[in-house]
Amino acid sequence: MSTHAVQDGVLTARFVGEFSAGKTRLLRELFGEQIPPALLPISSLERQTRVPLEITYGDLPALTLIQREHDYSAADMLEAFAHFPARDELGHLDPTRHRLRLTVNAPQLILPEGDHYTDDKSPKRLFLIDTPGWNSGDDEIAERCAASLITGHHNLAVVYVTQASRLDGATNADHLQDFLLALAEADEDARFLGQAKLLMVITHCPEKDANHLQERARALVWRLWEELDHAAGDLELDIFCVDFQVMSSGDLQHFREQFWHRLLAPLGHPPQSIDSHPWAAAFKRWPAEWDITPCLLESAQLLERGEQLLNKARVGEEFVAGMNMYRLLGLKPVELREKVLKTWLKQLRTDTDSLAQWKVPFLAQGHPLAQWWQQYWQVEMEHLISPVSNFFATAMRTINRLKHDTDDLQVHLDQQLTAPYEVAQAAFKSSFACLVRGLPALCVEHDIEQRIATILSLSLLQSRYEDYYLHHGIELAALGQATTSKIQST
Repeated sequence: MSTHAVQDGVLTARFVGEFSAGKTRLLRELFGEQIPPALLPISSLERQTRVPLEITYGDLPALTLIQREHDYSAADMLEAFAHFPARDELGHLDPTRHRLRLTVNAPQLILPEGDHYTDDKSPKRLFLIDTPGWNSGDDEIAERCAASLITGHHNLAVVYVTQASRLDGATNADHLQDFLLALAEADEDARFLGQAKLLMVITHCPEKDANHLQERARALVWRLWEELDHAAGDLELDIFCVDFQVMSSGDLQHFREQFWHRLLAPLGHPPQSIDSHPWAAAFKRWPAEWDITPCLLESAQLLERGEQLLNKARVGEEFVAGMNMYRLLGLKPVELREKVLKTWLKQLRTDTDSLAQWKVPFLAQGHPLAQWWQQYWQVEMEHLISPVSNFFATAMRTINRLKHDTDDLQVHLDQQLTAPYEVAQAAFKSSFACLVRGLPALCVEHDIEQRIATILSLSLLQSRYEDYYLHHGIELAALGQATTSKIQST
């Protein structure tokens, strides 16, 4: 969906929390590589969100300074940034009237049926707003009361972020109580879709403590909520315990799915990023060691290395450029071979150990794709790499058997090496080689289920092409010869 088809809405979810609680890290982990590192604050100790940062949908990642006093106000674009600005770059701005807008090509940020505020059902943007953390020093917005932060016509939720070590602190309890009061008293200028919704994310939480801390946080919220004379049915509460430092890729993907699912629940439909197919869900829950991306990239690197060495193995018409028997006069057989080998390795810009390292990667034991990998991928990679490995092994043997009475060095090398060299070159013109060359582009795909589906589809297509060519190759060759003869006769 293009940016031009999506308009600004008024629905927001504000991320609030103490200075260095992990709000920015949470946002970074929710979007992963969809946001270039330069466009997000990288550390609470280095760059800080002095003005509100609103994250919303856009075709491309971009960071822009805007003037926007309210969530329902039109955004005036003022300045584009190539990096997240430091605090002193924004010191002259009024944080109540200026914001940074970060656009991300993430379908979760599109409200396909509108923002539920008007009868307009055209697609609208959802805004995640990262507010400055309290106790950060001098931020005007950070130290304001919670009620003033929950603004606009529609709030989807408040995302309250706290570190595990600060959960029981007095400061955390005071601010949490303040936000709960704001949730309880949300009026027509700050209402929610249905009931008030609070998502609490406890960061830096060790897995062994997750259940215990989650229950403590839940008890704290309900105690404070009851003190405000409100029933549990008036508040929707979700609590997540995370430790991004040690989280596996599978666990991270599972957290992302659950977070978006709970955040978007008031809209009455699942986030667009969650595929309903059970295979896609299973892929996303794979442990880190089942990620085939490193093996795919290793395969592509193996192909690239082979091509580069083959291109250097023959300069013009010579396998060992500039070397002849005249330059080897007077040398003993061992010295002769050493000099030719040294010259050739210098031409290749490598060493003998590197030439022997031709190993096709393999998947971890018990991998769900092990059969496909062993019976298709490894077989095709061997067909691709073996001719290259064979050529260099033949070249080494040929050089190591050179004698001082060889009549013409280049003729001798041509006789021994031309055939295996041409076989190796032909392997790199195969359909499978074309597939492998496209792997680096494929591996930047963010969603693992998309990577798996694409590589399996390409594998099937390549296999069918090879089968067709194998069965019809003779017919195609005969047709080509007949066509050539007809052209020549005319």
